[in-house]
Amino acid sequence: MELTSEEKKILTGLSFDSEEIEKGELSAEELALLNEMRAVMDYLKKKYPSYSFEITGCEPKAGTIRKYNEWYFKTSGIERDNAFISAVENSGGKYLIKDDFFGEIIREPIEKEVKKMLMNAGLKIIMVDVSFWEMMGREYGETIPVMKVLNGAIDAGNDIKVFIDGSEIKESDYEKTVSDVEEILTRKNVIGDVYVVILKDANADFAKDRLYSDGFTI
Repeated sequence: MELTSEEKKILTGLSFDSEEIEKGELSAEELALLNEMRAVMDYLKKKYPSYSFEITGCEPKAGTIRKYNEWYFKTSGIERDNAFISAVENSGGKYLIKDDFFGEIIREPIEKEVKKMLMNAGLKIIMVDVSFWEMMGREYGETIPVMKVLNGAIDAGNDIKVFIDGSEIKESDYEKTVSDVEEILTRKNVIGDVYVVILKDANADFAKDRLYSDGFTI
């Protein structure tokens, strides 16, 4: 069987049969992983045609409570500490695939929208950081509606962190400030887990200069 260098590298990392894999002589288990890997790549290319991907590894479900294998991948032009993940469940010979790459597409627009909401209400926002707990399947690709995610019509598991300049906020008003953030976002129909951090000032160290923090779910 003809294998690409990328496929050989991934399969070798999951097996002890490096010589056989190099020759394209795969066991039934290795062949199953190869077919799944190729299905993931085909899925990503069709779902996100504007991007190019490289699969970098796999964490099989064997020995875990997961019902799916996790495939790790990266894309050119996007640098981040952790790889993107695609979860694959084999159901009756049919691959059920989801991924978290959609978050990279909508993260920045959502961060800008939340920051605008809060700054328009008079809060001094240093930064808004958004991530997502859920994965999405084929139905949501490059054109996933940003506001439907933010407002919960599409459940992406919004995780929102808000960092506020506290240089002009009295200590006695810290709790009220968090309540103000909750009221503003609730009024704007934002859905998700929200964590608010009040920092010493606009140039504060995000880890060392925290004055107050609290969270809520809306």
